[in-house]
Amino acid sequence: MGFNKGEWSELYTFLHLLINPNLEIVDEHLKLINNNTFQVMEIKLEDKTQYKIQKDKNITKIRASGVKKIYLIDELKQEKDILLDKILNHKKSKGSFEIKEMKPLIDDLLDGHKFKGKSKVKGDLEAEILDKKRGSSVDLKYNIKSSLGSPATLLNASSHTNFIYEVSNIDDTVMKKNNAIKSRKKLLDRATYLQNSGAKINFVKVESDTFAYNLKMVDSNLDKILADMLYLSYKNNEKDIQKLIALTVENEEDYNFYKKKIGDFANAVTFGMRASETWNGTNEVNGGIIIVTKTGEVYLLDLIYFKTVVDKYLIDNIKLDSPSSTRYKMFEIYKESGKYYFKLNLQVRFK
Repeated sequence: MGFNKGEWSELYTFLHLLINPNLEIVDEHLKLINNNTFQVMEIKLEDKTQYKIQKDKNITKIRASGVKKIYLIDELKQEKDILLDKILNHKKSKGSFEIKEMKPLIDDLLDGHKFKGKSKVKGDLEAEILDKKRGSSVDLKYNIKSSLGSPATLLNASSHTNFIYEVSNIDDTVMKKNNAIKSRKKLLDRATYLQNSGAKINFVKVESDTFAYNLKMVDSNLDKILADMLYLSYKNNEKDIQKLIALTVENEEDYNFYKKKIGDFANAVTFGMRASETWNGTNEVNGGIIIVTKTGEVYLLDLIYFKTVVDKYLIDNIKLDSPSSTRYKMFEIYKESGKYYFKLNLQVRFK
């Protein structure tokens, strides 16, 4: 069975946590805060299979039917080490590939399935966690962010993530010349051409009512804030979130305000919000982000006691991305009722 690096990383994380159940909480720079707050007691799959960590550290797999099987921790550690070596030595960051040494483990431990099921589910891993501060256990869901493969996308491009802008102070000639620009950097070149032509650009609305509603759940002006940053990302050829905030505002007070709002947005799309589904403001993921480094260390950015750390990490480590300009007809001016418009598409990913 072939998996991409992200999927192999999820399996690696699963094995790592079964073998090393004490979660290592880190700050936004991945420096250790502590490793004695949370302990994994059990990991749960969507098909209701449970993997309980016993006092002797061995693992008991319990299917929904009640059938049990025990796995020795030393054998799982060997499998984990082989898996990490194979991931690190596979040089392509994209595409699926097989690791034949893992097939018996997947067929047995995971009954031949991928570790994670539905791609529409926000959480990558669900576990029963012992909170040693409170002296009680709780079910938590986590996202997995792995640096072993390609950077993960937080908000996927779709027709729902289109932003519509009105272009004034132009005529049909400017529209045709703009649309005729087909250079390698056509979006930057079109933005430059419109600026040099004296065009005035004003945000109108988010095309999708659903996504517009979701953004207002975060802040009533978030659509305008994102629209300004999205336009500047092409006009100034800049994708870094913090630099775009600095380009958007005029003073430190506004910078802090925008940074807080973009942090809230990043938190929402990481842990709960989807552009195509009405969001009720509640996040599906309540535990935090499990980080897998380029060398296979596994850390936790914790939402329970260190939410501000998670917010700082997201702001520091996300960027706007460039989806297909052809598919979404970006900066392609069209005319409706005598007025000129174009669309830009929002996509957000980890750096």
